[in-house]
Amino acid sequence: MPAGFARDSLALTIGPGTTQTIPAISAHTASPGHGTESLQATHPNQPIATADSTHSGRNGAPVADTEITTAEETTASGADPETAEALTEEPHDRMMIRFPGEWLADFEAHHPGGSRWIGGLLILFTGLCIGRLTARNNLYSVGTCLAIPLYGILLCGIGDGAFLSSCAAPALLALATKNYARSFRNGFGFDAIFRASLYLGLLPLVAPAALPLLLLLPLAVQLFRRTLRELTVALAGVLLPLFVLCYINWGVGGDFAAPLLLFGRLLTCGPLPTPEALLPLPKLLFAGAAVVLGLLSTLFVFADRYAVGTKPRFILLFACITLILACGSLCSPAATAETVTLLAVPVTLLLPFLFVRVRRPIAAPLYAALLAVAVANVILQ
Repeated sequence: MPAGFARDSLALTIGPGTTQTIPAISAHTASPGHGTESLQATHPNQPIATADSTHSGRNGAPVADTEITTAEETTASGADPETAEALTEEPHDRMMIRFPGEWLADFEAHHPGGSRWIGGLLILFTGLCIGRLTARNNLYSVGTCLAIPLYGILLCGIGDGAFLSSCAAPALLALATKNYARSFRNGFGFDAIFRASLYLGLLPLVAPAALPLLLLLPLAVQLFRRTLRELTVALAGVLLPLFVLCYINWGVGGDFAAPLLLFGRLLTCGPLPTPEALLPLPKLLFAGAAVVLGLLSTLFVFADRYAVGTKPRFILLFACITLILACGSLCSPAATAETVTLLAVPVTLLLPFLFVRVRRPIAAPLYAALLAVAVANVILQ
């Protein structure tokens, strides 16, 4: 039979190797089975095959000219139809824009040199921000700027992978901590607590695994003795970045709730990351040593908590809980190497408390060892 027989035709078998094509009755003038019944009455002893397609398939067999959906294809292949329908409703399929963390990764991929300059400036800015917080509030009962170099040492020793994202996420956490501490005052602190919550709300958009750190908001309101009106302002600040992202995604044609669904999928789906998958072994050992030193500093804080004033005590307690939440964020399926750098902020706030209370023969070699390992990691990276 020819490869392209006429539309709405009937294939009539004449002999063992012969097939004759006979035009069928139009569908507008007869029922679908009318032409077949008429031809069967004319040729009662010959089998008739109906062809409804516009083309022939392999070996000249007619192929139906019908549209097959994704669910039907999946069902035909033996898969579950419910699974096929679920595949069409993935959250990332309804995302028309990308998260800020993805924009940072793209910028670093296309401009690696500029990203390193920006990352270096972010390290300097964040270190100065933490140093000003410690000096202004007299966290250690002695005048010291040790937190500024310690932050650079810790971040360079832990940081791996995307350098710009590794510097941006801790900077947001440091700014949030600084403004929460500033809100601890007599009278209302609407501006400080709103800015702090805004930085905290931006943090999961840069590092999705940092979503557990949003629990710092009720902790800050409780520790720094804020009112219900200030809590309302803080909630507005922490929800504003995500609301803006959802609104922009909806405005360009996506689903309004797609970012929320994608957040949930990132945090609940997939295997938990192994330590080897997060960082290379040298950086992993350095990060573990930093966490151990941070926990040891926490013990010193609780043992000598009345050596500092009320506000420094609450700030150090806030840093202790931040360290615990940052460690918890590493247990999320969305955890990456950039998430580990969040540990640098609370450890930087706590570690000088340990250094100023241990003897110099212990503190000096420990500081030198941290500095040497950080420099070696930067050189070998």
